[in-house]
Formats: sequence, structure tokens, C-alpha cells
Amino acid sequence: MNLMWTLVLILINMGFAIAIPNIGDAMTLVGSTINPVIGFILPVIFYWPQIKDQPWYSVEKVKAYTNVVVITVASILAFVNFFTSASNNEMDPATC
Repeated sequence: MNLMWTLVLILINMGFAIAIPNIGDAMTLVGSTINPVIGFILPVIFYWPQIKDQPWYSVEKVKAYTNVVVITVASILAFVNFFTSASNNEMDPATC
């Protein structure tokens, strides 16, 4: 079972390495996906059990939900912007 999961992870990473042309693009993808999750969303998820007894409209829960929604939307927009700007730069000869 360990060998199978190791092979799956290696194949996934190899696919990313083939698809991403340079390290700058890889860092952009990491910055728009993993960093917001680690820095903003996971702390809120760890905080939710501490405020589970409060009503949904309490200040703490509203802040937590708002934080997750805003960071998720910003991360998705950065992710989409990366792919739309990358495809626009390839077609524009002035940016090559």
C-alpha cells in the first residue's frame, strides 16, 4: 500500500513538473493555493471547536466565517488570474 501511494504522489508531482515551465510559475501557484490555506484557513478551522457553543451570529463566528470566505475568494481569484494572464502573455508577441 505504501509503494502504491508513493508511486501516485511521484506521478502527480512529475505531472506538475512537466506542466509548469519555470520556478516563478510554480511559486505563484503555491502562493495562491497553499499559503492562504496554511496561514489563514487552517487556524480558523482549529479555532472553530473552541467557539462551537456560541450561536452562529456571534462576533467570533462571523469573523471566522468571513475570514474563510474572503481568503478563499481571493485565493481563487489569484489562481484564475495566473492562468488567464499566462495564456494572454503567450499570445502577445510584445511580452515574449
